[in-house]
Order: sequence, then structure tokens, then C-alpha cells
Amino acid sequence: MIEEIVEIGDVLIGDASGNDAHLSVLTEDIEVPSRDEKRYVAKIDFSTNEKKINIDCAEEIDDETAKKYVYVGSAEGANSSQWFASTTSFAYFLTETIPNLVECEIPVVSDICKKILDMYFVKVKEYLSKSSELIDEEKRYLQQRIEKKYVYFLDTDNIVVNDNKRLTEKPLSQIYKELINNAKSTDKIFKQLRDVFTKECTNGLKKLTELKPQQIGLYVLCVDGKPLTSYPEYIDAVIAYKRQVKKGTEKTKKKQKEGNICYICLDTDNLSFEGFKKTKFKYFTTNQNIFASYLDQKNYAKNITVCEKCLLKLVAGDIFLRNKLKTQLGSFDVYVLPTFVYTSAKLTKNYLEELSQNITNSLNTAWNYNSLEKLRDDIYNFLSYFDQNHYFLLNLIFYREAQASTKIIRFVPDINPSIFDKIYNAASKVFSQYTDLIGNDPSFKISLESIYYSVPIRLKNISESKEAQRLLNIYDAIFSGKRIARDVLIENFIKAVGVVVYGKEGYNLSKFIGNDIASMVIRMVFVIRFLEILDCLEVERGMDVAQLNLSEDLKNYIQQMNYDEPKTALFLLGVLIGEIGAKQYLATKDRQDDSAGHKPILNKINYNGIDKPKLIRLCNDVHNKLRQEKILPYTEMIFAEMKRLLDKHIDSWKLDKYETLFYILSGYAYKTQKVILNASSNFQDTSN
Repeated sequence: MIEEIVEIGDVLIGDASGNDAHLSVLTEDIEVPSRDEKRYVAKIDFSTNEKKINIDCAEEIDDETAKKYVYVGSAEGANSSQWFASTTSFAYFLTETIPNLVECEIPVVSDICKKILDMYFVKVKEYLSKSSELIDEEKRYLQQRIEKKYVYFLDTDNIVVNDNKRLTEKPLSQIYKELINNAKSTDKIFKQLRDVFTKECTNGLKKLTELKPQQIGLYVLCVDGKPLTSYPEYIDAVIAYKRQVKKGTEKTKKKQKEGNICYICLDTDNLSFEGFKKTKFKYFTTNQNIFASYLDQKNYAKNITVCEKCLLKLVAGDIFLRNKLKTQLGSFDVYVLPTFVYTSAKLTKNYLEELSQNITNSLNTAWNYNSLEKLRDDIYNFLSYFDQNHYFLLNLIFYREAQASTKIIRFVPDINPSIFDKIYNAASKVFSQYTDLIGNDPSFKISLESIYYSVPIRLKNISESKEAQRLLNIYDAIFSGKRIARDVLIENFIKAVGVVVYGKEGYNLSKFIGNDIASMVIRMVFVIRFLEILDCLEVERGMDVAQLNLSEDLKNYIQQMNYDEPKTALFLLGVLIGEIGAKQYLATKDRQDDSAGHKPILNKINYNGIDKPKLIRLCNDVHNKLRQEKILPYTEMIFAEMKRLLDKHIDSWKLDKYETLFYILSGYAYKTQKVILNASSNFQDTSN
């Protein structure tokens, strides 16, 4: 994966040199709002002439904002010093940025920041220790060890903001006092104090600017009206940091151990292990002895180092990946990384930009398309980049953000881009088959999203959940051409139905709770057909429908679904339940109470699964209900065929409880959807 990212970085940087060239690939994207919403730059301007801060939020975010204010994200690593003068976190400016800029010893900039530090900040321990508002019992918590990033706090007690206003309504001593009295735990008191202080300052900023926090897209540190990001010395420092250039490292250090080489290009000059910490992706562990040479963390560099040139390419490619090749599949964040296997023409930055746009468009459309036409057009546009000049494969990286780094949940490598064409063809065939077998329903569609809403996932700690891994196994199979176990797939489908029926919260299916399960199950049935067409499921051998004494519609459906005799028996049982349900719905739909539109027959179904004894009991219940609802004469043929097939196989029943339930529900869903679409069609015909 590193090699692919470095290759992208190499294309982006090319032969360019100088700060402008480097900044063009190192700046991170800031989300630019749509026409209907606006986001702003908050310039926090410190005056060196008087103790006063001016906060200006007049400037709107646009495509040039990130470059204009040298936005390169935050310093990598949870414990890294945050010193960048443009950030998306207001908290950094309240305690960290100014002290860290002083320590950076950046010419001109650090001297300016030293003045600001002396004028506007206090050492919080000393400040609170001298406060007359606090009693000795409260001050004793100040003896705790304090981390470097919490040593200094903005002196909001003695600073005016925007025409003699205050950033916080409460003095710092009161904020601390309330924290001590209300906190369940006083461990890490200074971190807690910074969190509460930040909240107070954020509320104050909201009142001063009349903007919600989410409306501010970037905070920029200014002094005397000039952004610190505009100083050439500051820009040099940012680029040097990203390139891992420090004093004494421009040439190979004498102390550098013999035999070390760059992990990427095999060069031996300007090597660094620390450089890998500059990327959001953590390619290697950096804190466990077992991965270090001779089990000594000091010897990581002996195993893994990177040279200055490759590091810059790696950082540039890493930023491009996060800016341009990021998408979502349901609750999953995904990066789509291309691997160029063959190129007969030189790759260019413009080509990468356009390719990345088409890659994400195609995946997004395959995930949730508005129409088959849009899916076809987006895929056609994407595959036009897959020509004789460039042959590439795709890698899907499912990940989650963990503090200041990125944790990979699943890596799906070497995906042929032609899979998108296969997805379109499969979706098109399924839609056509649904129309022929069920009816004309323009809202029906099968996509990657349909699979997401067929497998239950607990959304809390999604990256750790077993259900999420099961769903990712399905996506892996689709993109990699692997086979899926049908029984495992159906078990997941039935568990998803259970989540909806029993109203379980906290799942990805919550929006379906309270709905009739028919539309959900019929979608699952055609998801199976979708996966069969993609060759992810083996197509089963169905029965000879010519022997069935049924309507042509039913025989055609059974044949198209490749149901064998046991599955046909279950399907027909489900159809009968659908007939009973339709009759019960019509009888109750006009009621004015909670029983309106109820189908009591569904209470006879155990949604945790149906074994053989429960199946036999359900058949008897259905027969009795057909008599009770006085529809047995109209359904006797279906019941007879169901009973004949069931009796033939019941003694050697091989389907598990999930499969048994699923094929019963498939019959119920078939009948219910047919009734709904016919009613809708009749209503439209009448209205015309």
C-alpha cells in the first residue's frame, strides 16, 4: 500500500520545487459548503499594542482557503505538539499553539509569539494557586502532574474581545471551582479543566460572532492584523516539518548505522524512521518491542526507514488519498486507492484528479443510485479512464479514525475496475426480473446499499463488531469475485428481520422499525439473485415446475428463483400466509384504534427461526386460518401442492431454522408486494 501512495505522491510533486509547489500537495481539503449554506474563517487576531483580541468571521470558506492559510491538518500523533497557525480545532489556540510556536524557534514568528505568550497567557497552576477565590482544599488538586500542553491557558479574565466584551462569562477560578465540586473524578484535572474551559470559550465565541461552531470551518492565528501563516519563515517551517528536515539532517548523519536503506527507494541518504509518523495511516507499529530489531524500540530504525524524498511523496500521496479518494459505504468510511500496473503514457496530476473524481462517483452511484441510467453513465465515464495507456487496479480500505491516526478495518486489494460494469449489468437484470415477476415498481432497486440494509450491524463500536465483519465479507466477495455461503447469508437476513420485528434500537436498520417486513424480505430475495448474477453465490438447481398444479405466475416465479421441492413448499406456505394477511388487513384497515391494518396471522411466526416441529404446527395454524377467513376454497390448490411437497420431504428435512423461516417469508413477501402493486395500479387506472 505504501508503494501505491508514494507513486501518487511522485506524480503530484513531479519535478516541482519551491514552497508553492510543495504546499500545493501538502495542504489538506476543507469542506466547501453548498450554495444553501455558508462556512467561515475565524481570524483570532492578537494585538501587541494593547491587551485586546479581535475575532473576525467575515471571510467565507472557498476552494482557495486551505492554500491561502496553509492548512495542513494537525500535527500527527495523539501526543504531538500542535503548533500550526491554522486549524479546525479552537481548543489548540486556547492553550497550545502559541507556547509551541515559541519553542519551535521559527525566525521572526517565534519572537512575535513570545510577546503574545507574555501578554495573553498565564501558567494555569501558578495562576490558580494565587487565586483568592479558591480555598486550600480546592487548591490541593493543583499539585497533580501537568502535561506540557496544559501548562498555559489564555488569560480570559483580563482580556477584552471585540469592543470590550469577554470571551468567557466566568473567571477561570470559578470554572475550576465548579469542576472540582461537580466532577465524578479529579484524575487528570488539567485535561478536564481544558475541556470545560474550551466549552466556555466556544460558547463565548458563538455569542460574539452569532455563528454556530459547525459554521466555522477554519481558525487562523493572527497578530496585529497579519496571519502568522503568511510569514515565509512559518511556511518554511511547515514544509520542513512535513519533509522531516531538521538541523543536521540535510546530509547523512555520521552516527547513522551502516547498512540502513530507504524502505521505498533503497537510497542511503537522509534516512528517518520518525518520518512515518507524518502520515495519518500507521503502516507499522512504533511502540511494541516485539516488532523492533533485537526487541529494542531504539532499533525500529534499523528495520524501517524512509529517505527525505520518499517521505515527501508519501505525505503528499497520503493527503491526496484523504482529500480526493475518500467515500462512504453506509456506516463505513472507505478510501479507494488505485494501483497502476501498467502505464504507457506519463501520469499527470490532472489525470489523477479526474480519475479520483470518477472513481468515487462510480462507487457512490453503485452504492446508492437514483436510476439505472445514472449508474450506467457514471460507470461508462469511469471505465473510459481504463484504456490502453493506463491499466490499474483498485484497493478498498475500510477504516476508522482513532485519535490522531487511522485504523484499517478491512483491506480489499486488487479490484478490477470492470466490477462496476458487472454491478450495473446485475442491477439491470434484477430490476427487469423484479418487474416481470412482481410488478412495475420504479422505486425498486438493488445496489450495494441494499446489502447494507439486509445485514444487522450494531452501530456502536462498529469497527469491532462481528456483524460488521460479516457484512464486509460480502463486499469483499463482490469486489474480489469470491463465493459466499448461502446459509450464512440467510442467517444474517433473518437476524435483520428480527431486529425490525422486535424493534431493536442501535442498529443500522432502525429506520425500518414499524414497517411491514414484506418489502424488506422481497429486497433480500432479489439481493440473492443479484449475488448469483455476480457469481458470488452458486446458482441452485430448481424443481421441474411443469408437475405443479399452480397458476403460471407462481410456476414462473418458482422457476426463476430455482427453488427445489422443499423450498417451493415453504414458499407456497408463505403465499398462503400472505393471502390470510391481506384478508385480515382489509378487515381492520378502517378501524380507529391501534389494531388498524393488523395481520394477526404474522403472530404465528417465530422470527428467531422455525424448526421442523414449529413448521408442522404452523401448517396446521395456516389451514385453520384459511377456513376461518373463508378463503380456503380460493387457495385450496396452493395448499394442496404445499402439503404434498412438504409431506414428501418432512421426514428427511435438511433446511436449518433460518432457511426454513426465510423461504416462508419469501412467499409472504411475494404475495404482499403483488397485492400492494396491484392496488396501486388499480388506483392509478381509476384516477385516470
